[in-house]
Amino acid sequence: MGKVFLWMGVVLFAIYLVKSQFLNSKTWTPFRDGCLASENATEAQCNCLADYVHERFSDQEVQRMMDNRITDPVFAEKVNSTVVAGTLACRNPG
Repeated sequence: MGKVFLWMGVVLFAIYLVKSQFLNSKTWTPFRDGCLASENATEAQCNCLADYVHERFSDQEVQRMMDNRITDPVFAEKVNSTVVAGTLACRNPG
């Protein structure tokens, strides 16, 4: 029985490591803070938009957006359409 608990502990520790090191976004908070700096944006709207954008783009892509390093016109169009759609979807977050 002790081996079962040991294995459960190892598995739970591995899940914690993966979740804490690889699944946390490093751009979510800066993106949300940039949104909050804009006029008439509420915290709920910015949280919603940050979630919306981060569901559709990787952290590297979001960082490129925030650094204004978008050179590919196809990617630029995807960013624009996603931000517009996210803004509309997050107008009245529930």
